Amino acid sequence: MTTTSTRDGASLTRIEVHRPVRGGRCEVRLSCSGPADRPRVRPMLLSSDDDGARVSLVPEGALLLSGDAVVIEVVVGAGARLELVEPAGTVAYAMSDGGRASWDVTIHLAPASSLVWAGEPFVVSEGARVDRRTTVELAWDARLALREVLVLGRHGERPGELCQDFDATGPNGTPVLAESLAVGAAFGDLALGGARVMGTVTVLGARLPATDDGTRLDLEAEGTVVRRLADAAHVAVPDRSWRAARQLMREICASTWNSSPSALAR
Repeated sequence: MTTTSTRDGASLTRIEVHRPVRGGRCEVRLSCSGPADRPRVRPMLLSSDDDGARVSLVPEGALLLSGDAVVIEVVVGAGARLELVEPAGTVAYAMSDGGRASWDVTIHLAPASSLVWAGEPFVVSEGARVDRRTTVELAWDARLALREVLVLGRHGERPGELCQDFDATGPNGTPVLAESLAVGAAFGDLALGGARVMGTVTVLGARLPATDDGTRLDLEAEGTVVRRLADAAHVAVPDRSWRAARQLMREICASTWNSSPSALAR
């Protein structure tokens, strides 16, 4: 397993879910650490059962300010499932001192595990400068459903600056999806065709059923990316694709839960 290397001053949030080999309620490990004068993202357990857990990512304090470095590590054990929800969106505020902020996510999915992450809007205000990176490692039969909403500038603002990377690999390091996006005044408006909001539904490890609510990209490795560009967050999310992704994950998980973690880990 590869973890994100944290630099001094980073806030670290870690979520782990494992199914016990001998059965019983899943084991959930949640932690949050970092400098006392910096905001953190605290994981809060909403529910758990024999197969997995539902966790909310709750920000403590204003996020993101200049110099903030948020690191989120997610580990889902063999045959386990995890659902992550966010009670509100994240706002990167203007950074008048010329500094930057970073938001790094590392996801490790063990064999036959699944993660559903319902992300809320990530707003890059005018004057903000943010580096955002997501790294995903999928073992065999692992699956991910991720909803993301990127908003460039609050109402009436010009876009802030965002450098975003997404890198997903499958078993044995096989490339699944690699994307880089640079947007904001320093890069021009062509990347999103002048739109302020980009909604994305990403499914990895499975093929999303046909939907007609966005631009669709079927990956060579099993997976689908559906995107929609708009000028408002509430219309940018490909809702039909997200509902289909959640239903697909429920159906897959229902067939997986009959297997023991020890058998899945072989």
